[in-house]
Order: sequence, then structure tokens, then C-alpha cells
Amino acid sequence: MKKLAALLLALVATPAAAQVQGVMLDAPVELPDFGFTNELGEEFTDKDLEDQWTIVMFGFLSCPDVCPFTLGNLEAAISETGLRVRPDNVPNVVFISVDPERDAAFVSEYAKFFHPEFESFTGDREQIDTLIEATDSFYRLLKPDHTGHYEVQHSSSVSVIAPDGTLRAKLQPPFDPGATAEFLARLQITYRKELSN
Repeated sequence: MKKLAALLLALVATPAAAQVQGVMLDAPVELPDFGFTNELGEEFTDKDLEDQWTIVMFGFLSCPDVCPFTLGNLEAAISETGLRVRPDNVPNVVFISVDPERDAAFVSEYAKFFHPEFESFTGDREQIDTLIEATDSFYRLLKPDHTGHYEVQHSSSVSVIAPDGTLRAKLQPPFDPGATAEFLARLQITYRKELSN
């Protein structure tokens, strides 16, 4: 596990003491070259990380709970973030399927169900494993049953990537929209200060 700053931010936003489970990395993590695609021929590569904030999550389209919950939660958090940062600093949300065998034929439709600007892709196993490892994420395809059906286990955390293409933070759902927006806004301020030094 990469060393994470013990910076679990508890941002009190309401009387209910809303919290965001966010950790900033001790140091930015360089990401490797990668390339994903979808059935529309759209691509998502390391070059697409440049000059914009990006949130990447991993999952699979038939996920019964974690993926739809997290994407729905992200939609609310991103909408709230749009009220606190400039439009060009609102993070892009990218969903990567770790189950290309079942998902490749219609992966592009998935993330857009939650927000029209969310994107989803998949790729070959090597590309998936490369980005999973680089972002300190996890997945496992379980052994198929007698019908050939198999389950997929995966981490629920999402990765926050800065405009220089480096991994800067991880967020763990559930995301309180206001607290998460505040976390992302402060992360951007920290990043800008770093660049100006």
C-alpha cells in the first residue's frame, strides 16, 4: 500500500456533522501510459488526464450495488463541486470496467445513465491491471459457477487525478456532496499553491 497521509478530513457542513472520507497522498504518484476504449470508438488515455481534474473509478456493469451507488453519489458530489470551483476545474468522471468480456459491447452507456458527461471505457487485462496497480485499487474475478456465471469483487474507492496527470487523493464512498465538494476545492487550492512555489 502506498503511504497515505493521515489526513482523513472531517468537514463539518451540517448539524449532522457530514464527513468526507478523503485521503491526500503524501506525494503525487506518477501514472503509467495507458489506453482504454469503448464500443463507440472513443478513447481514454493518459493524455486525457492533462490540463483537467479527473476522477477514475473501477467496477463492472452488472454490479448490483457498489457501482450504481458510487456513481449516483458522485453525480451529486460533482454537481455540488460545480458550485464551488470554476467550470473548467470540475473533475471529469471516468468509469473503467474490469470485466471487458461481458461489458465491452455496451460499456459506453453505463456512466452516462448517471450523468450525461460521465464516460465509461474498458480495455484488455494488461491495461486494466496496470492502472489498477498504479492507483492502488483492487479487483478479482471469482471462479465461474456451473452455469459459467462469475462474480467480481472490486474496491469502491475512487482516484482523484490532478491536471499534471498525477494521482493526488483517494475518496471512499459514501460521499457527502457538500463535504466532498469542499475536499475537492481545497485539494485544488493546495495543488495551485504547489505549482506557484
